[in-house]
Amino acid sequence: MSIEIKQDAVAGFDKELLMNVEGYLAKPVTVSKDTIEDLAPDADGHYVIPQGTLLVGQGGSLFDDPMQLAVKATATQKQATVTVNSAFTVTAKTAGDLAYTIKLVAGTSSSPKVAFAAKTLTVTLGVNKSGAIKTTYEDVVKLINDDTVANSYVVAKLVDGFDGSTVAAATSADAVTAGGAAETVDKVDGILYHSVCVDNGEQPATMVFAGYVNVDAMPVEPSDAVKAALPHIKFGRID
Repeated sequence: MSIEIKQDAVAGFDKELLMNVEGYLAKPVTVSKDTIEDLAPDADGHYVIPQGTLLVGQGGSLFDDPMQLAVKATATQKQATVTVNSAFTVTAKTAGDLAYTIKLVAGTSSSPKVAFAAKTLTVTLGVNKSGAIKTTYEDVVKLINDDTVANSYVVAKLVDGFDGSTVAAATSADAVTAGGAAETVDKVDGILYHSVCVDNGEQPATMVFAGYVNVDAMPVEPSDAVKAALPHIKFGRID
């Protein structure tokens, strides 16, 4: 059994959110530009809240006070990170206390390269004809972020204020990411059924709070913490 609530989808945005349209529960809510902090306009200048956005009441549960504005529920995550040679940071993309080892080593070629295997990221620095390292820290950061394998796991960034043109040095000891924690979420009431354009202020919307949801129609695949906060929703994929 489902509860149908009238809402026009935004053309060109929506995918099939529900895996079973005959077995879901939803309730009407109100959204606006304030639903998502710093909501940016799309390429056409429209402010659109994407389908699948996690929702909660602005002042508490939408089930306790359905007249309040629905806002984006925030999940808190802490990624493991490490600072290498006081020059740049390497941060895990996935939340959790993940230990990735970072090494900078002098190579024998003028071309630097990156290798990522067994949770170890090795950057081989390029050298000149005399064997002196010529790869800069700016080069190192770009190499890591442009590598399709390494960039699946970590992201690199120069330390604020550090001169990226400084020639890199081989690490004297392994640098290992640490300090991460599993994602947590305080409260989630449901999931926005259709994308909503909020150019003209507050708009009615539909929030699904029970049923079978296709994670591929959500902006971000839900974490274990989000799934635990929405026990009446089962997440899966259509194919």
